[in-house]
Amino acid sequence: MSIFKAPGGSAVKFIGICLLTAGLGACSVGTKPTTVAERAARSEVDKATLFDGQEPLQGPLTLYDAIARAVKYNSEQRVSMMEQALSHDIADAATTDMLPSMAASGGFVSRSDRLAISARSVQTRDQSLEPSFVEDKNVENANLSVVYNVLDFGISYVNAKQASDRKYITEEIRRKSMQRLVHDVRTAFWKAAAAQRIEKDLNMLIESVREELIRTKTGDLENASLSKLDEQKQLLTALQDLMALRKDTLTAKAELAALMNLPPNVGFDLAVPADMDSQKVIKDFGTSDLEHFALLNRPELRIGDYEARIMEREAKKEFLRYFPGLEFGAGVNYNSNSFLYNQHWADAGIRVSWNLMNLFTRPQAIRLAEGKAALERAKRVAMTMAVLSQVNISYLQLKQSAESFEVTASLDRVNEELWQKTFPGNDATAQERRTALVESTKRLVSRLQRDFAYAEYKDAESSLFLALGVDPLPRFSTTASVSAIAQTLEDNLSRNAPQGFKEVSYDDISAVQTVTQTLGKEQRDSIKSWKGRPAASSSARTGEPVLLVPEKAMPSKKKTVAKKAVARTSSKPKGAAARTTVHGGNVDNLKLLQISSFEGLSGAQRYWQELVEADVIVGAYSPIYKEVQVPGVGTRFRTFITDTEENLKALCHRLAPHIKSCLIHEK
Repeated sequence: MSIFKAPGGSAVKFIGICLLTAGLGACSVGTKPTTVAERAARSEVDKATLFDGQEPLQGPLTLYDAIARAVKYNSEQRVSMMEQALSHDIADAATTDMLPSMAASGGFVSRSDRLAISARSVQTRDQSLEPSFVEDKNVENANLSVVYNVLDFGISYVNAKQASDRKYITEEIRRKSMQRLVHDVRTAFWKAAAAQRIEKDLNMLIESVREELIRTKTGDLENASLSKLDEQKQLLTALQDLMALRKDTLTAKAELAALMNLPPNVGFDLAVPADMDSQKVIKDFGTSDLEHFALLNRPELRIGDYEARIMEREAKKEFLRYFPGLEFGAGVNYNSNSFLYNQHWADAGIRVSWNLMNLFTRPQAIRLAEGKAALERAKRVAMTMAVLSQVNISYLQLKQSAESFEVTASLDRVNEELWQKTFPGNDATAQERRTALVESTKRLVSRLQRDFAYAEYKDAESSLFLALGVDPLPRFSTTASVSAIAQTLEDNLSRNAPQGFKEVSYDDISAVQTVTQTLGKEQRDSIKSWKGRPAASSSARTGEPVLLVPEKAMPSKKKTVAKKAVARTSSKPKGAAARTTVHGGNVDNLKLLQISSFEGLSGAQRYWQELVEADVIVGAYSPIYKEVQVPGVGTRFRTFITDTEENLKALCHRLAPHIKSCLIHEK
């Protein structure tokens, strides 16, 4: 006799249709690619988010201002700080795993047919109980239970310790990221400062050289003289050097702006400290103290400590899994079934479970965890050696870069003095203009090399700080202002660096520069005055030696010159009359004495000054400079004086210790 009725066919069909519909819907799930409009909207939102909420720039940026802006607004640093915050949340969440599990459940059940039961006798197999209902058609139930597993608690405790160590690892990664960011900002700042110091002079000089090229340009290169071709070559070479300088300086500020998360089109000036114009003195750090400092503070070594600790706890966790799981449980229950005598009740219990396969698998897992812990310790020892090497190499590089900067700075000072003494005035001739532009280019190159050498020194200094693991900044609030962070940076770097080292001082505000003029005000004004203004004529010059129009080279065998006479200066030397006047010789009896021959006019002029300083008699003569073309040699600048042959021979004997030979020509 059947006790239960089979469910109706319509219900079966309904359930089947529902399952089929759900299955087909699952198979048809898919996505579409993003549209251009969606990507455009996303890019606008990202750009707005990237530069949103930044403090406006106020005046020239100091080094500490630049670092503070990078620390606060750099996008990669923001990501690092978010990762650190997330690791703290993960560590906090891991501690909650040690709590017992508490579960609450409730439900409603409705049956098409009410639950009924029947019974048969074990002995007679006859029905001993007529079919009877034991449950209502609609039933509500609820349950609240607490389960506590001792083994899970132990493993969760170890997991919480590991999560805490991983939190510290994330903090060390943030420290390392910030140290690298500060290092990059330091390097970019000093390079940008070097570029800023020559920027205006560089642009002005490029314009002047281009204008001079237009003046001297020759249409027919094949028929141009050697002097014209040499002029073009010198000017083009100077322009090439200037363009190379511009290439080196163009990206310097862009790199610094990217580190500070400034928009690409935002201009700014740097407050260059006066320290950049002086030689930086290296403090004699003890290398043993530096090594000890680095071993205590390097983020990589601290990370190694935490990684080793995590793996040691992993071995403990595997050992705990040897033991059986002991579980305690308790709960309260409710059921609305009217056939139950007690619809509310509580229960409690204890249960033990043990995976016997752990007896065979755990030893291998424990050995693996211990091996990983040993590997982490070995990595830390290897990193210790790497850190010691980095500290010593960085220290040696710092000393080397300081020595290199000292030499470069000395060379720059010498170049500046030479350039100052040979620079012509506003009434310079065409040749002197071209020479001045070429020499000004060399002056800029020398200054930039000097400033780049200083930037390399500061980069080596920053690399030493990076190798030591110096913390540039303690914990700070992201809501703090840029000026507050900058002040904290300055104080913290001075306090935490070895022996109280202070990187740079802005105490003397009057010594802070924003823009410097490498070429000097007078020289800049002279070069600017040459624009659109013809060169001075030889005959119009007074008080200076005259440079004649280039002539063909004098014959090597005949000691005569071309019939075009060599002009003398219109003024006489100070403190003495010209020798031709003193002796009152007949002008027809005067001859020319060739003193020197140089590739450049400046060299000839310097040599003449040396002779004047060597013998006061020479100062009584007026030098005559002539530019000649020597076949197979090129342009030469020769120096002559005029007097009677007798006087010139006597002068040759006096100057014998200072000149190689004397060559007397017919005037």
